[in-house]
Amino acid sequence: MSATLPVRHTPRPSRSIDLATLLPRAMAERYDVAPIALDGATMVIAAGSMHSPTLEQDLEFSTGRTVRLEHATSPQRAERRNALYGVVPVQRVLWADSANSAPSSASSARGGVVDLLDRLLASALDQRASDLHLDPRDGTLVVRYRIDGILRDIEVVPAETTPFVLSRLKILAGLDIADRVRPQDGRAAVQIDGRAIDLRVSTLPLGAAVEKAVIRILDSAGSVPLDQLGLGAGERHQVEKLLAQTEGLVLVTGPTGSGKTTTLYSMLRATQSRETNVVTVEDPIEYRLDGINQVQVNERAGLTFATVLRSILRQDPDVVLVGEIRDGETAGIAIKASMTGHLVLSTLHTNDAASAVARLFDIGAEAGALASALRGVVAQRLVRKLCADCSRPVRLHELPLEQQALLVGKDTGLLRTPVGCPACEGSGYHGRTVVAEVLVVTDDLRRVIARRAEPEEIQRVARAAGARSLWDAGVQRVLDGVTSIHELLDTIAAPTANTHMPTQVESTQSSVDAILAQMRGESAVATVVAKPVASAAARPLTSEGILKRITGSMRVIARHASIASVQRVLIVHDDRAARSALRASLESDGFAVIEAHDGEAALAYARKLRPDVVITEIAVPKLDAVGLLQALSLEAVPPRVVVYTEQRDEAMLTWLRELR
Repeated sequence: MSATLPVRHTPRPSRSIDLATLLPRAMAERYDVAPIALDGATMVIAAGSMHSPTLEQDLEFSTGRTVRLEHATSPQRAERRNALYGVVPVQRVLWADSANSAPSSASSARGGVVDLLDRLLASALDQRASDLHLDPRDGTLVVRYRIDGILRDIEVVPAETTPFVLSRLKILAGLDIADRVRPQDGRAAVQIDGRAIDLRVSTLPLGAAVEKAVIRILDSAGSVPLDQLGLGAGERHQVEKLLAQTEGLVLVTGPTGSGKTTTLYSMLRATQSRETNVVTVEDPIEYRLDGINQVQVNERAGLTFATVLRSILRQDPDVVLVGEIRDGETAGIAIKASMTGHLVLSTLHTNDAASAVARLFDIGAEAGALASALRGVVAQRLVRKLCADCSRPVRLHELPLEQQALLVGKDTGLLRTPVGCPACEGSGYHGRTVVAEVLVVTDDLRRVIARRAEPEEIQRVARAAGARSLWDAGVQRVLDGVTSIHELLDTIAAPTANTHMPTQVESTQSSVDAILAQMRGESAVATVVAKPVASAAARPLTSEGILKRITGSMRVIARHASIASVQRVLIVHDDRAARSALRASLESDGFAVIEAHDGEAALAYARKLRPDVVITEIAVPKLDAVGLLQALSLEAVPPRVVVYTEQRDEAMLTWLRELR
């Protein structure tokens, strides 16, 4: 929590009483704002939302002053209120019409708790929270919002108010307020700023009559069109082709919180028309959709997925959505339905597309039937999008070495990194988007599925057919500047290094050693390219002569070592334009290029990333070519090193001739 507010004014102590009188704490709590300063007849107030059409008018009416709003985060606003009004029990604010009133009755207490929940829910919706957590801690309740997948502490409800808050929440969701020893689940429908919001409420006893509660916030407008999910163009085209099928099974997979339900509803919307009968069986129903028949599972009443699905098939459906395939019976019915003229959509909890097949085998699906029924699997994750207001471009060499290794050889011109600003609450991210791999079942895949192949073999066959992995789809989002490599690594496990960073082929080492030995004895690791004297107007590294000499040396090394073993090249130069010119030349020849701006960075990169060839100007900062050669020669498998110079200094040229 920051100690200061991002505003231009700091209130003078002598004016604090005026601020508190003009805007009582109860009013500040209700609108979740904090007075900052008096600027003549204008009152400066910190607020979270700068776009509310009525907030400024309401505050001006309440204070009798002209109001100017300044942005501040929720923790900063709470801190400012505590500094201005003092830290007092929350129920004094909740139960009263002003900060100076005392609680008068149980009814006013209940009204205060209603106001508190209303404020928390409205604030959560305003901040795009997907969940609201009420976590017990030392008798209090810590209020936390999950925003873009990350939990953030918002405020603390004191111990005196905690029982009233939880009881009110249970009543709202139709739960038993007297039962504090068993988990309970319920639902509620509320109106917030004219929007219909569904709430899924879950309580969990933690012992000694202490309960934790989580509220899932479901905006009725949460169902989005397929083209607004954020799928890449290729993935969206594949999904649309799957949905154009008249029969078959299409699965959406991923862990909890990966956006499967939203994707499933978007797919459902894409299949909906006046000519189709769409029926769903869900537990629970996340969103109510017009024109679609939705059935809620109720196991206590005998309405299981399997029994409802059997009944649905007698309703002449065209498209059937099964909220989740949880057991062999449901899987069997869904597979049979998909083979008899129905398009069946469903979800599974698996990490990738290939594992979905293995999961169905585990719960009893018959291999031949699954191979015939399955049309495709969409595996997905949600990654946070970089804030459009504050993210900045970043070059590959500015990233940590481990991250560079994952992007080397790719077009990194659009890379961006998070910064943090008021618009994104300092996180550097705003909103989330889908990263997905789409496995389309081909004839080759049907054959391997029919013989119960392992996920690894299914993946190999899918990749051979051109399917892109979940990781590769995520890397493309990084290269497009949508998210950061750090966020991708936090969401999707990177493949092993040797999958994307080929190593040297040992069998070719002897031929390379023979070439190098001719240059400078048995321990040589250097090829030398000396630039001829040029005119003073010649730009470094842009003359055709030096580029041809360097790339020619690279071709010689590659030819004798086999192209497969010489792929990664490290360029060392302190001038960005020089590095870029040489990089463009080498990349046009098919080499993957890493850049370092000085000798020390080059040595660190070489030890960590193991390039096949290092190309360095003799005079680079911190560690010149001599020191770099000496250090690299001590490595177990030293890289080939091409040394050149842009200097006309005769001593430099003499040193190069001796080195040759």
